[in-house]
Amino acid sequence: MISVPRGSSSFRGNPSTDESCGCQVGCGSSKRRFYISFLQRFATPKGALFFLCCASIAQGFIISGLFGVIVSTLEKRFHLHSTETGLIASSYDISSCISVLIITYIGGRGHKPLWIGWGVFLMGIGSIVFSSPHSFAPSYVYGEESHNVCNSTVEQTSCSQSKCSLCRYFCVRGLFVVGQLLHGIGGTTLFTLGVTYLDENVKQVHSSLYHGIYYSSAVLGPAVGFLLGSRFLTIYTNLGEIVEINEPSTLWIGAWWLGFLVGGVILIVLSLPILLLPKQLPNTEDARVGDQTHMVYSYTSCLLSSHNMGVFLYTRHICVVILLRNPTFILVTLAATMDACLVIGLTTFGPKYLESMFALSPTQAATYFGILAILAGVSGQFLGGFVVTKARLSVPGILKFCSICSLIASATSFMFFQHCPDIKFAGATIPYMGESNLSSTSHVSMCNQACNCNNDLYDPVCGGDGVTYYSPCFAGCVGVFDNKTYSDCGCISSNFTHTATPGVCTNSTCATRGIFLFVFFISILSTFSAGTPAVQAVLRVVPFTQRSFAIGVKFVILRVVGSIPGPILFGRVLDLACVVWSSECGEQGFCRLYKNVTLSSNMATLIVVLKSLTVLLFISAWLAYKPPPP
Repeated sequence: MISVPRGSSSFRGNPSTDESCGCQVGCGSSKRRFYISFLQRFATPKGALFFLCCASIAQGFIISGLFGVIVSTLEKRFHLHSTETGLIASSYDISSCISVLIITYIGGRGHKPLWIGWGVFLMGIGSIVFSSPHSFAPSYVYGEESHNVCNSTVEQTSCSQSKCSLCRYFCVRGLFVVGQLLHGIGGTTLFTLGVTYLDENVKQVHSSLYHGIYYSSAVLGPAVGFLLGSRFLTIYTNLGEIVEINEPSTLWIGAWWLGFLVGGVILIVLSLPILLLPKQLPNTEDARVGDQTHMVYSYTSCLLSSHNMGVFLYTRHICVVILLRNPTFILVTLAATMDACLVIGLTTFGPKYLESMFALSPTQAATYFGILAILAGVSGQFLGGFVVTKARLSVPGILKFCSICSLIASATSFMFFQHCPDIKFAGATIPYMGESNLSSTSHVSMCNQACNCNNDLYDPVCGGDGVTYYSPCFAGCVGVFDNKTYSDCGCISSNFTHTATPGVCTNSTCATRGIFLFVFFISILSTFSAGTPAVQAVLRVVPFTQRSFAIGVKFVILRVVGSIPGPILFGRVLDLACVVWSSECGEQGFCRLYKNVTLSSNMATLIVVLKSLTVLLFISAWLAYKPPPP
């Protein structure tokens, strides 16, 4: 290794030019760089693709995969509504939206690998910050699983102490937001500068294939996150602590933070080889020949270059105005925005939807969702890039392909109207015995009103009548034997045994679950098949030198209109379908049970509207496209 103190690290390219050696201001002997010899073999498009894909997998693993798995655990641990967790998820896109134009303009004209590398490093720090509430919040203590029977005296934390804990929880929630803000700034470099760096260093005919592989890795990351994240939840949150409960218990909290800590370290390590990539790979000039075949040439005013801030701002204003006057660019961007709203929303709450609809555990729901994401998402991204490359599709051909894929996805979205039977929950989905009205708020009925039950003590039991009750007390149970079975439960009909066992009654397997998962697979495959071609369409309708900035403008629109409101909208859909809320000193906490028919109809309506808009926008972009003059 050759080292010069003032130089910065890079893979060694061709030392004859500034571009290839990675120097931002010349490559003379006064400003030489050092390099690591064995890494020189990676100073190729394939090498750059490999490291960018690794970073993309790690980013998706943390941001989209792990977060979606731990949503229900996070809500239970820190008493959050789904709308609040949706807002935390949107914090990623808020910071990305704020920083994207600066990153794409300055980074797009400078040393892209340096920007990407430091961005990956920043994501690693953000991930570690996101995991820190585990250490800063009051340690989780589940207490003893007591016998909460009728007129029992169960010891519990006073409300003043509880509210103090909730205050501390509220304070550490800010760490979730800070972590997501750092994630957003760092992730922006990967999917703006990373895309253009690959596009600038390969032949146009191969660009779609490279982008297909790159975006496939972006889908593989969340899938791995779902699978590994579900395993982390089988580990108790306080490592090394011996507990007498297991995962099925309502008191169980899994190690939600462990994946973020591990992922943060991986991202920090991955930032090093990316920082060492040259500004321009060898033989790049040959790869660029003919790249502007499909470009629109009316953007020459955007090519102004100056270090003067006034000229810079004026130039950016002109560039934005011209981009916004390009109908194809705007329509394709809006179509991608609808898909982003859908994908981010489902990534965040998809496992929780499966968990509620099919009565699955968090681990099972995350595993199903992860497998679907791996098979359909990765295949779709690769398929889209492969078709564009092999068929050598022009811009109109790409837009037709995107329209067909979106039409298939829109048609399959109607399967969300299918729903499974609700869990029979006394007072929430069915009335108590002998009553006609629901009492989901208080859970009090004639059969348990003399028991002095506490709403804060949620301890579901399955009665001999196949109905789930909020707790043994609300089931009217008086005694307990073998520490497992509650007896003399007054709320259970005389036609059944007056006993109840701990846990929620499990319904028979939903008969349509297999069909739902298959159609859902087709929907994901079709949606992601249009992703890579849509990026290619954007890159081909803007000037070569403005690709990074165009991607940046696209990301701003995509996040403001799609990614930021997406998780909040989907979180609100879940909250509106809630029928059983947790209680903390009389105050509403997180949702414990959803009404499936309401959940499916609300979710289906939102998804069908988004996919229908996507189809209309892609078709409009195809009709509006005008090729540049010969």
